[in-house]
Amino acid sequence: MPHPAFAAAAAFCAFWLAWWSNRSIVGWLPDDPPGAARKQHGRPIPLAGVVLPFAAAPWLARGHAAVACAILVASAVGFVDDRGKERGHDLDWRWKALGLGAAAALGATAAVSPIDEPLGWAAAALLVFVLTNATNFLDNTNGVAASLAAVSLLLLANGDAAIAAFGWAALGFLPWNWPKARLFLGDSGAYALGTAVGIAAARGAASDATRLLAVAVQLLDFVQVLTARLALALPPWVGDRRHLTHIAQNLGMPAHAVAPFFAVLALLLGALACCPP
Repeated sequence: MPHPAFAAAAAFCAFWLAWWSNRSIVGWLPDDPPGAARKQHGRPIPLAGVVLPFAAAPWLARGHAAVACAILVASAVGFVDDRGKERGHDLDWRWKALGLGAAAALGATAAVSPIDEPLGWAAAALLVFVLTNATNFLDNTNGVAASLAAVSLLLLANGDAAIAAFGWAALGFLPWNWPKARLFLGDSGAYALGTAVGIAAARGAASDATRLLAVAVQLLDFVQVLTARLALALPPWVGDRRHLTHIAQNLGMPAHAVAPFFAVLALLLGALACCPP
C-alpha cells in the first residue's frame, strides 16, 4: 500500500478532474452562489468536497470499516445539503442532525466499544458530532477548514493510515481553495473532514485527554460562536460572522493570512500533547 502522503497528490488530481469535468463537460457539482452578506466571493464557486473520500478511498478501504462508513455518511448528508442550498432550500436541520448523529455514532465505534464502554462510546459520539459541526463552522475563510483538519489529522493519526491519508488529502485540496478559491469544500467536504477529525480526537482522548489540544482551535471557535448565538437568541445552525476567523480579519489580519495563522496555532497546540519532548 502506498504511503498515506500519496493521498495529497491523489486528492489534487481528483479535484482537478472534478473542476475540469464540471466546467467542460457537465455541471455536476453544486455551486455556492454569491450574494449573502457573510459571503466574500463575487461569482458562483463549485462545492467539490464530495471528492475527498474518493481521493482517500484506497486507504479508507483498508482501515477500520466504521471510519470509512462514518465519513461517507457525513459526506452524503453534506452533499444533499449542498445541492439543496444551490436551489435555495437547505436540508432541514432535523434531518441533518439525524444524519450527522448516525455518522458520529458509527465513527465512535472506531474509538470506543459501545458494548464494553457505553458511556465512553456516548462521549466519543458527542465529540465526533461536535467536531463535525465545528469543522463546518470554520469553513468560512479560504483554506481554514482544510488546513486545520490536516494538522489535526496528521497529529492524531498515531499510525492509522486511513486517518493520515485523509489529512494528506486535505492538504491536496488546499491549492484549490487557498489563497484564491476555485473550489469550496461545501458541507460535504467539511462534514467528511470533521467526522475524520472527530474520530481521531476521540481515539486520542481515550488514552490521553491532553490530545484534545490538537483540536483546541475548532472546539474554542465552536463554543464561543454557539454561546454568542444562544445569548442573542439566534438559531445555532444559522451562519454569521462571529467566528475566530472573522474576529482576526476585523482586527486587521489579511484574509490570505488567516489560514496559515490558525494552522500554525493548531500545530503548536497539538504538538504540546502529541509530540512530547
